[in-house]
Amino acid sequence: MRNLLTFDCYGTLLDTSPLYDFIGNVAQAHGLSAQKAKYVFSSYEDRLMYGHDFMPYEKLLIEVLSYCDMEMNSDIFAKKYDDVIKIHRDFKPFPDVLPALRQLKQKGYDLVVMSNSTHELMKWHMEKLENLLDDSLVAEDTKCYKPTLYFFQQAEKKFSIKEKRHCHIAKGYWWDIVPAKKMGWNKIWVNRTGLLQGRESEQPYIAVSDLLKLPQLS
Repeated sequence: MRNLLTFDCYGTLLDTSPLYDFIGNVAQAHGLSAQKAKYVFSSYEDRLMYGHDFMPYEKLLIEVLSYCDMEMNSDIFAKKYDDVIKIHRDFKPFPDVLPALRQLKQKGYDLVVMSNSTHELMKWHMEKLENLLDDSLVAEDTKCYKPTLYFFQQAEKKFSIKEKRHCHIAKGYWWDIVPAKKMGWNKIWVNRTGLLQGRESEQPYIAVSDLLKLPQLS
């Protein structure tokens, strides 16, 4: 029986903080609140993912930036779309990620990623991850965003999860750990800061501070 690890991408494998730093810097450069701009961006990203009919992630980003201009009473954010896409393409792995993935590959694991993203962006992400991942499932495939259970059901089908020894690994608690529990999956929560404490209702799971702990658990 094959051993399979499924990973979340953003915040688990790739560091997305440069995006929010950029949004804050754009606001600050125009005399606006960086903290408010980052909150507005994040808030509307969630609203459009989960309170709206599905739209591709690139279109969603255009809408989010437009709402940032509305909320901040500005005309600066929508003009930064190309920069925002470039920042997404340039997301880099956390320092622990590549060494951990290399070790897991050496141990014979199949590695795949499940991401609220697109094929175009995932091509760039795979390069940054040294093509150590074997396959991917993105929102463009499922026409929904995690934590929608349909996304996880499609992953289970595509990767034949029931036929393998499987564990799902993610930083996003609400986006990944909660639905993984509903699916009956084994799961590892990547609690990088250690500032959060998971809920009893999602147990059992293993919590790690970084991915270098994963090869030790195998």
